[in-house]
Amino acid sequence: MAQERIQKRIGSGFYAKSEPEEVLNEIDLENKIAVVTGGYSGIGLETTRALASKGMRVFVPARRIDLAEKNLADVPGDIVIRSLNLSDLGTVEKFVTELSRSESRIDILINNAGVMACPEFRVSSGWESQFAINHLGHFALTTQMLPLLMSSEAPRVVCLSSVAHKRAGIQWDDIHFERTPYDKWLAYAQAKSANALFALYLDERYSGEGLRAFSVHPGGILTPLQRYLKNTEMEALGWTDAEGNLSENVASLFKSVSQGAATSLWAATSSQLDGLGGLYCEDCDVADGASKDSPSWSGVSEWVTSLAEAERLWEVSERLINQCGMIP
Repeated sequence: MAQERIQKRIGSGFYAKSEPEEVLNEIDLENKIAVVTGGYSGIGLETTRALASKGMRVFVPARRIDLAEKNLADVPGDIVIRSLNLSDLGTVEKFVTELSRSESRIDILINNAGVMACPEFRVSSGWESQFAINHLGHFALTTQMLPLLMSSEAPRVVCLSSVAHKRAGIQWDDIHFERTPYDKWLAYAQAKSANALFALYLDERYSGEGLRAFSVHPGGILTPLQRYLKNTEMEALGWTDAEGNLSENVASLFKSVSQGAATSLWAATSSQLDGLGGLYCEDCDVADGASKDSPSWSGVSEWVTSLAEAERLWEVSERLINQCGMIP
């Protein structure tokens, strides 16, 4: 069993707007191997760029191979693009099978890909899309990759969550919005809570064998993740003005795209986290637990630090994946 986890800043020395080159300075990643889902767009692209610059071979699973090739064309390093669609578990299985043929181990897995606040649609299995793509696809990918990860000396898995988890936990009575009206923000919050809970229980199950897992809030960043939001909605949220410019307050809080990749990179590589795991991180540090006085944009809610909730989610996820014929 893993050690007690304390959600409290550890004083990493980094800050909200640290850059990738700062957190990776003096870290030796030469000849190591990473997989970064969504590693060809937004903060995923910057994550790939940073890891490749340190001598890693980076596999980028891509739903749109053409876009991945275009976006990564000018990124130097050993980058391998392979087909994968997180909403289609058959492609997940094929990706891992092909990866196992070419590689004997994977050192870092960063579950970065995702969708946010999209209109209601179902993947082929009938699952609600945000929960399916953000969580279940990554659950299937990670569990299928466990033999490769366990072949690494000190594997790490990073799951991108979000401060949006604070809006809601898992809707246990109707995860896929089959009986209740679909709410895109509630669905997104549930998916991001699931990402954090998955990292927690993955660490709980496998830390004794050397694997450590973390979840990450990358921060507020304008990326293609907002593609489903009209500017009128972002204006109503206080993010932008009528012309689409960031409001003064939000501009002071939001990060650049490269800064948005830094916490994932820190969680995936930092020796400051040796001996730790299952923690939710933000601003290149472990996050503090949220209280009633915490600002809305930071801290971690108690429901995503609950081992009981995490175990329940694992069991539900395993059952759903098994129903599709894939055995984790």
